[in-house]
Amino acid sequence: MAGRMVFSEVVGTLSFLRPETDDNIVDRLHYYYTSTFLLVTAVLMSLKMFGGRPIECWLPAEYKSSWEDYSETYCWARSTFWVPFDQPIPVTDQERETSMVSYYQWAPFFLVLCAFLFYAPCLIWRSMYDRSGVRLRDIIKFANDPINIRNTSTREATIAGLAEHLGSIFKHRYSMDHRIPFHKQLMRFLNLRYYEAYLTWLYLGIKLMFLLNVMGQMFLMNKFLQTDDYDIYGIGVIRDLLNNRPWSDSGNFPRVTYCDMDIRILGNVQRHTVQCVLVINIFTEKVFILLWIWYSILASCTLISLILWGSSLILLEQRKKFIARRLELADVDFRRRDYSKELTEFTRDYIKMDGAFVLNMITIHSGLLMCAEITDWLWEKFKKERGIQDEKSPIPGLDSNLRPPDTPGGPGFASRRKTSVLMPLVSRDELTPLPTTSESPFLRAPSTAPVK
Repeated sequence: MAGRMVFSEVVGTLSFLRPETDDNIVDRLHYYYTSTFLLVTAVLMSLKMFGGRPIECWLPAEYKSSWEDYSETYCWARSTFWVPFDQPIPVTDQERETSMVSYYQWAPFFLVLCAFLFYAPCLIWRSMYDRSGVRLRDIIKFANDPINIRNTSTREATIAGLAEHLGSIFKHRYSMDHRIPFHKQLMRFLNLRYYEAYLTWLYLGIKLMFLLNVMGQMFLMNKFLQTDDYDIYGIGVIRDLLNNRPWSDSGNFPRVTYCDMDIRILGNVQRHTVQCVLVINIFTEKVFILLWIWYSILASCTLISLILWGSSLILLEQRKKFIARRLELADVDFRRRDYSKELTEFTRDYIKMDGAFVLNMITIHSGLLMCAEITDWLWEKFKKERGIQDEKSPIPGLDSNLRPPDTPGGPGFASRRKTSVLMPLVSRDELTPLPTTSESPFLRAPSTAPVK
């Protein structure tokens, strides 16, 4: 009962490991699911080690029971050595040291260290992207508030507020242009957080850190478990399992080991060699085999995710396709018009690389329809600023905020006209909700100063 209470208390302290709306599922596999599994496993091992009997030693009958308790405590603290049953016990201390098994005492601490390494890239990501002026978590939470589903006009006003806020952010993010004088480029470099691709390269760098971390931990596991016979621990163990090679031959996570005890009796030092059973190794073996298989899967998923995100954010054509799909979803007539030049300018010079990244995150966490509506509002804002008109664009020279809501060019008219065809396809429960509070900063007039 006491162990169960301790376990519950420890697991309760892991509440700081929670997923946020500023990443994707592959990132969560690293910093949330893997870290949680490692910490819970470390707790279970610790309970077995310090609350149970991780080692049991066999002593001759002439030894007292107190000797048994002492020998088990001594051998657990000192470490044991493994010798195959078909080989004689080494005579010299040097030979016994070469087969020493000592990693099992440190396994819980090793798992805690691994959990921190998995969580570290997430800490770096959240501490650095918050300084860029893009409050990604607030934007996503604002777009997902269930209160705003109740009122269509509030939903449209909220989408417009988000679009104005994002447009103001993207507008004041600079690009590295070689035609700019060197001293201005230097000043811009010192304000790198306002660079047009700051979030993009930071996020890709974090994904690369996740990949290098999981690959490095596979190598670290090999060194920690002292599996010098295997170049790659997991492959060697799986090969042993397929070939029915038991631990008694391979020496991996040995259950039966030996321990030397030096006892001083009447001024003389006597050595006693006892045989012990490492019960904890039965559990430890399964944990590390499972971890190695999981690391292999995680490394593959992370590499694929890094390639997909890199190509979709760095390549201009891929960003244009992403934006075009959202605009086609919002406006059924978008495909019929020739917006090739305008679309390139909108993607490259207006929303820039970080804009495509933010819209990707909105798609992941708030839904495709929400992203399509916000993208459409940004597109209409871009056309208005560039003076681009078509047969269904707002009336030139008239401020849309002064028009009635239901007239062409009025607030929400374009959004209702374009996305109304989508509403029958989406149930009210599936619509992305938005908050109604009028105190939200996204519903205020956008500032002309850079967002800091």
